[in-house]
Amino acid sequence: MKFANRSRKAKRPNEIFAFRQRSLPMSTYRAHVGERTFDLVFDGAGLRMDGAPLEYDAAELGEGSYTLLIDGRSVEAVVEPVGDGRLRVTLGGRQVEVQVKDEKALLLERFGMAADAGAAEREIRAPMPGLVLSVLVEAGQEVKEGQGLVVLEAMKMENELRAPAPGTVKAVHATPGEAVAKKALLIEFE
Repeated sequence: MKFANRSRKAKRPNEIFAFRQRSLPMSTYRAHVGERTFDLVFDGAGLRMDGAPLEYDAAELGEGSYTLLIDGRSVEAVVEPVGDGRLRVTLGGRQVEVQVKDEKALLLERFGMAADAGAAEREIRAPMPGLVLSVLVEAGQEVKEGQGLVVLEAMKMENELRAPAPGTVKAVHATPGEAVAKKALLIEFE
């Protein structure tokens, strides 16, 4: 992220902050830091942490390095992806590991489906009832970990189901336009 244009002297810092917040996309995250859990919601008007509004601004200094302004305090942060949705975050010389779940992972969790539930069985099943919007692979195709397989619409959200590991598609059981039940078999791997 880059700071809002500060060359216009008429704007005070709070006005810049308010402008940046209005342009945020709506999204929800849950962050686990040690034994603590935080719910972060970008609601289109700003950031809320555990339901309370949080004033912030951020600028990227370089790859994985940021300066943050949180409730009037300036903090420098280095963020390194570790894998499996985990990040190593260094704030003021103190390093912590953060597990982050996005809206899709939270939705799968809410429906009792682990994000990697199909990996062990070499199958992709519908995590919830929905409508198949598109199938992105075909039988015999090799896929990479994280590659999109099927787009499923559920609860007015489009969810792209991705390959949990590299492999070869054995069979496709989903058809665009088809309504599927929870746990319906969509894709099989060899």
